[in-house]
Amino acid sequence: MDSRETYFNKLRKNNLRITNSRKAMIDVLENNHLTFKEIQSALAKKGFTNISTIYNNLDFLIEQKIVVELYINDTKYYDLAIDNPMHNADSHVHVVVKDTNKITEINNTDIFEYIKQIPELRDLHVDYIRITIGARKKKTY
Repeated sequence: MDSRETYFNKLRKNNLRITNSRKAMIDVLENNHLTFKEIQSALAKKGFTNISTIYNNLDFLIEQKIVVELYINDTKYYDLAIDNPMHNADSHVHVVVKDTNKITEINNTDIFEYIKQIPELRDLHVDYIRITIGARKKKTY
């Protein structure tokens, strides 16, 4: 099954409309971490220019846990959440390589299980864990 179909099936299952602008937004966000301006620019190339519609669709997809917001270096990014092998809508780790501004993801559930065992968290139900790691390439000599 096409990974986009996973998103569409979730909407269908909840009797929610799959509009052309929502399809385009999912296309644009697939395998990307984008700011609003980057989403807006990519959607404009596909003929979707209404800013209100873009904001409304982002809010809608976030509410449906199809898209997640990420705050990295005081900048908000958007990313697809469902069926993303690197994270779900709730817990994930992002690595920001400062030299290139590239954002990558780490998929290691052991990290989350380890954190949940920290004494300060043992009496709490952890809803999500979101970690951002800032890194630079090592200098080679």
